[in-house]
Amino acid sequence: MDSRLTHYESDSPANDSTQADSQKLSNAAPLVVNCPACGASVRRPEASYCAVCGRAFADAEDYLPADALRASYHKQHRPPPSKETAIVSGAANDNGVRAKRIKKIAAAQPVRNLNNASQLALAFATYALVPYLGILFCPGAIFTGCVGLVRVRHAPHLNGRRASVQGIVAGILIFCAQLFLWWILYKVPEWAKQ
Repeated sequence: MDSRLTHYESDSPANDSTQADSQKLSNAAPLVVNCPACGASVRRPEASYCAVCGRAFADAEDYLPADALRASYHKQHRPPPSKETAIVSGAANDNGVRAKRIKKIAAAQPVRNLNNASQLALAFATYALVPYLGILFCPGAIFTGCVGLVRVRHAPHLNGRRASVQGIVAGILIFCAQLFLWWILYKVPEWAKQ
């Protein structure tokens, strides 16, 4: 009678589903701690895709050539959280910690250039790089760079001092290079006659 009872228990549908679940767990991919493509830590243990690069964890052992390229478009190389940058939650949130975090983030970001004249000076300097015809843009780079410096002196909150100086210096240097190219173009016929 025990053998029939044992046979009956093994044939029950509830027992079959338990066996199937245990087989699924044993056949499932091992828990991944870090993404094999980008190295980001897994946020949920039951996740099947990386939250940073989107790679499937089911094929964690396989080499995929596009992993490095796909992972390079995301910010997985974040610095480890420190005491100053940690986000404090709940009642323990302190304005001092938040202010330090904001200052640290602001220091890492570039200063925004709101000075249109300095931006225009850099644009003129870029267009001045065209051989021979670029000489027409060099005076524009120098002039708008000077205007940008004047604007920074009167309105320092606009920033752009460095861009203005870069536009002036690039305009002068490129102007000299363009004059040299025009001199060569003028001298080539004379050199051909010799």
